[in-house]
Amino acid sequence: MGTQFLIDSNQSKKRRITYDENNGEDIISYLPECITSRILSLLPTKDALRTCVLSKDWEHKWTGIYNIDINDGILFVLKKTRKTSFINFVDRIFFLSRNSTLKRFSLRCHLEYKAHRMISWISAALMRNVADLEIVYHDDDVVLPGRLFSCTSLTTMKLKWPCFFRVSAQNLFSSLKSLYLERTKFLGECVPSTSKLVFDFPALETLELQNCEWLRVNLVEINAPALSMFKVICYSDLLEVDKCQIKFSKAKLVKCEFVGLFVEDFDFSATSVFSATIDFRRYYNDDIHLIRKIGLQAGLLFKGFCGLNHLKISGKVVEAVVQSNQRPLLPKFNMLKRLEVFTKCNSGALLELLHAMPFLKSIVLEMWCWDDYDYDEVESLPSCIVSHLKEVRFRSFSKSLPDYRMAQFLWTNALRLKKIVGLCRESSEERQRKKMFGQVREESEEKEIENIWAKLKTVFKHKEHGIFVKRKKR
Repeated sequence: MGTQFLIDSNQSKKRRITYDENNGEDIISYLPECITSRILSLLPTKDALRTCVLSKDWEHKWTGIYNIDINDGILFVLKKTRKTSFINFVDRIFFLSRNSTLKRFSLRCHLEYKAHRMISWISAALMRNVADLEIVYHDDDVVLPGRLFSCTSLTTMKLKWPCFFRVSAQNLFSSLKSLYLERTKFLGECVPSTSKLVFDFPALETLELQNCEWLRVNLVEINAPALSMFKVICYSDLLEVDKCQIKFSKAKLVKCEFVGLFVEDFDFSATSVFSATIDFRRYYNDDIHLIRKIGLQAGLLFKGFCGLNHLKISGKVVEAVVQSNQRPLLPKFNMLKRLEVFTKCNSGALLELLHAMPFLKSIVLEMWCWDDYDYDEVESLPSCIVSHLKEVRFRSFSKSLPDYRMAQFLWTNALRLKKIVGLCRESSEERQRKKMFGQVREESEEKEIENIWAKLKTVFKHKEHGIFVKRKKR
């Protein structure tokens, strides 16, 4: 005989099972119900249900699962019966489930179902005090149940669904910690006095909105004292819809990210933001009205970022801010220590923006295909370059003459600069390759690059590949 196991399958009695390694006697069937439910809950839901055919003892063990993850695209193959089979499948899960509490309910639907069917499934999950809710669906003719707003068990909610939220003037999500909404439409009440919505999220930590719409709503106030991450993405054509202002209060945001071109105006004046990313690249073109719109939006965001420590911004946004005459109206970013500019940027626009960042210590520049600029025309240097800049990092350094001129301008005027990263020269192999394709620099350009490189080495020491540190004064 092999090892003996003592298994407490019931609080009132114990049973001793002897396992014979040679005969392969069943042990898992004698495990306590709580352990069996945990094991089955970790399996894909369809596999957990398949255990009902193992034996008569296993016929109803799956009904104790507390994680339900179902997808109509992979469960049933036959197209003629797939829809009906899936409806019966989900209904059977909720009807036979013995667990009064669900940890997770994930529903992904590719076929079209009637609105009352979707609402009944969501309501069934809410009645079982679901903690993690995820719905992926495409139909836009569903209004979510009101009990969703009063559900105290929800800690995570992810909706990729163009559904309607018919919301009241005051809304409370007491336990929600993570909220992701994609293509959701918030529908305010018809009465003009209720065009202001208030959302209280006492426990919310992360919030992400993608292509959401606010209908008949002028002002949204979000009270979220625990909020640390906020991200908004807008890649839809919503530029002509009614404006809506979203105001954050009582939050201490560690990270904010803005991608696309959105129709909302965001107000962060009553909160603090540590790090922000602003990227409007997808919508940027030569339309002067659109450039002005981008500049105005960025300017409004900047007004709430006075305490910002780290800013990542696309070069096109920098140019739009300057072209829309926002620079004189910008606040001073007295707390900003690190600036990252991704995509190429006009050097003059960048220098204009740097005037609003007097204590900047580190700057990261994406140098691919920057335009040339006459640095001799710079009338006044930003104070951060002269007095505080200590590190410059170049990414995608193209080794063109404009790149070298930009680098020389920075290390010549940044008196406290200690480190340069990403600066490099063409190798002999690269020069030979360009020569083969007829891409040879003019002699004057090659000579200027040689002079720049020679001046660099008199001030900075080449420590390792692409890294230069300032030489110590003797």
